[in-house]
Amino acid sequence: MTQTKDQQVRDVVIGVALGVLAQSVEAVTSSKMTMEFAFNHAWRSWPRAQLFPSITGHDPGNLFWIGVGKSEGRRGACAAWDRGIWSAPYVTLEGWTVAEALDLHADTKVTVDDWIELGRLFVNEFKPGEVRRS
Repeated sequence: MTQTKDQQVRDVVIGVALGVLAQSVEAVTSSKMTMEFAFNHAWRSWPRAQLFPSITGHDPGNLFWIGVGKSEGRRGACAAWDRGIWSAPYVTLEGWTVAEALDLHADTKVTVDDWIELGRLFVNEFKPGEVRRS
């Protein structure tokens, strides 16, 4: 069954959150332009992006930005983002590790390693002062 645009954005927002946490990063700057730029570059470099055809165009980072803002209020997601001065991803399932949440979120099309790679590509686009490592 084909996912809606909202479902695709939700899955990517969750996957990036978990991929960022897997990099031992606790937060990135909440600057809209910086986050969108980082996502756009990571997205264009990620081989699995074509599996999410609704996240396209000249600025897929804007869809990501909007999805990050909605993530904290979503029910049933295994990860979300807390956005203030910093955008901090977190596992929503009490007592679960990042690895366990990644296993839950991954499937045969987008593996745990794929989500970790997208998180790495995203984090690599930030300058040192724009990332808080744990």
